Amino acid sequence: MRKIVPDASEAQPEQKSIKGRIFPVKGAHHPALRTSRGRANPAGDAVPPSEMSPLLRAIVVLLVVLLAAHAPMLVNDGLFMDDWLVLKPRPDYFINIDFLLNGAGHPIFYSYDTFANWTGAPVVVMVSLAIAGIVFGAISLALTATRLGLLDRAEAVGFALIVWTYPGYQLWAGKANAVYVFSFGLLFVGAWLLTLAFSARGLRRVLLRVACALVFLLSFALNSTIVLYAFVMLGLFVAIWRGGKATDGFVRRTWLAAWRCALGYPELILLPLIYWGTLNIWFKRIGVYAQHYDAHFPTLGELAKGWLAFFITGYRDVLAHALRAAIVVPGLFILAAVLVGIVLLLLRADTKPAASGTAIALPFVLALVLFLALSSPYLIAGLRPSSTHFYESRHLLMLGVPSALAFLAIKRLAERWTSPSIAFAAIFGSGLIMSIGMLWSDYVFMQARTLKQEALTRNLAGRAQPAATVYALDDGFFDYPSRHVPFGLAEVTGMLRLAWGNQPFFGFALRAERPDILRGMDEARTAPGSAFHHFDPTGPQATISFQPGPGAAPNQTLVRKYYACRFLARCDVAEFLAQLAQVTIKLGPIAGVLPLEGASKDAAPSR
Repeated sequence: MRKIVPDASEAQPEQKSIKGRIFPVKGAHHPALRTSRGRANPAGDAVPPSEMSPLLRAIVVLLVVLLAAHAPMLVNDGLFMDDWLVLKPRPDYFINIDFLLNGAGHPIFYSYDTFANWTGAPVVVMVSLAIAGIVFGAISLALTATRLGLLDRAEAVGFALIVWTYPGYQLWAGKANAVYVFSFGLLFVGAWLLTLAFSARGLRRVLLRVACALVFLLSFALNSTIVLYAFVMLGLFVAIWRGGKATDGFVRRTWLAAWRCALGYPELILLPLIYWGTLNIWFKRIGVYAQHYDAHFPTLGELAKGWLAFFITGYRDVLAHALRAAIVVPGLFILAAVLVGIVLLLLRADTKPAASGTAIALPFVLALVLFLALSSPYLIAGLRPSSTHFYESRHLLMLGVPSALAFLAIKRLAERWTSPSIAFAAIFGSGLIMSIGMLWSDYVFMQARTLKQEALTRNLAGRAQPAATVYALDDGFFDYPSRHVPFGLAEVTGMLRLAWGNQPFFGFALRAERPDILRGMDEARTAPGSAFHHFDPTGPQATISFQPGPGAAPNQTLVRKYYACRFLARCDVAEFLAQLAQVTIKLGPIAGVLPLEGASKDAAPSR
């Protein structure tokens, strides 16, 4: 049996500060041998109540802040972009969800969406998935970090909050993309189960290992989580390596650790191979989806440009947008500051010696390595993010992890000149104010988008359908002095179907698509595995003018009035939406759009 208490020759290194290290020291790395404060617990028993109380308080603080930060998600029942292709806003709404299996190669997505539609309340199911991913992912992250002695309680809570309020990902309120959030959360749940299984014995160990493998498999619904999964496996290898004998020498010790990792956890080593093999055999991408991913080995120049694009979109633009938003709408950031101030009062950093140079440098190094690794799958697939269109931020979800690592390193560096409490408040506090304030700003934008969609749908449903099935939306809100992104063709077509029933409609925003959009859609709908089989661009045409009405207002004002109507009954919601926009419909050929037979043959819909 491996000894728990180090001998005299090892005692001096062990007595160095074990707090502030990113990795636990020898003899204390085993999860069963650590408490929430990082002290030895040789029996592996539950932490005493006196020790559990601060950890429990930290978890409660984490939970309350997360629910407050993401509260706007709970009241947003709108669909966005591709949500309209896979979810049913009402039971009789027609969708062609089979493309997820037979074209896009997303069997896990298909399962979630099918279940959500089967319940009859897909929006509720998807919001529940997103909240569950956020809550359980954050709690599992904090518990894993404290149990392994990697972070103290305050660091763990601050780290988890930075990860799970990261505003570079603007699709938190997206419904179909709730599977992204849930999958990301499951990865941390799997890491927590692996931590428990590492110290378990007997049947409990078997059950934890099975649950761990299943959770990790489901987390692969977001394919890029496999990269983060590789770092979890690296952590497992390090834990086994640190448990080896120092007398074996570095090479032999490393070889034995790799061998024990492979033999001891074969299901986890083979899991990604099984998943990818299953996809490529039974759920292969075909048609437009095979063409969409320009998978190739990028050159160094392409990688450099791609990483720069991810850095600009994921960090620089987020900071710039936050500064502008704080000037335009300071109220959101003041509320965020109040929330963070309460957190700082309830959660105080542990008193400890200043972190070592290694404990400061290692998070910086990990932040850089993780940033490069997490963005690489998208660069290999030829994809780039964008901060101007919320839907193109979907590649950034996991970039909150490198961000949190950078905050951790800066906080530990600041501890050399001040106390841990002040360093935590200054670094994590300012970061959380920016993050939560910007997150709320994005939620306001998404709620305003939902209101505009609902205003248009209600207006169309209240009038007789014109003699047309192809509609171009002339969106006047594009010129309104408040953030707005043109509606995608899935959104416009979905609103038409929701208003007038399941007919072969095809709708698009006039300014968002190319003049040859009709030919592009005609080719896309006949492609193998297409999601657009039920779109018909060949019918009679009309143009819908959608202009700001007397009730229009900037997004923040609009959403504030909507909340007052909905929750305080200060006005009628239906009348509020009726005043939001003015809608007129003009029959006839759509200006600026090429006839179907005259469009170029190489066109494809932009979205």
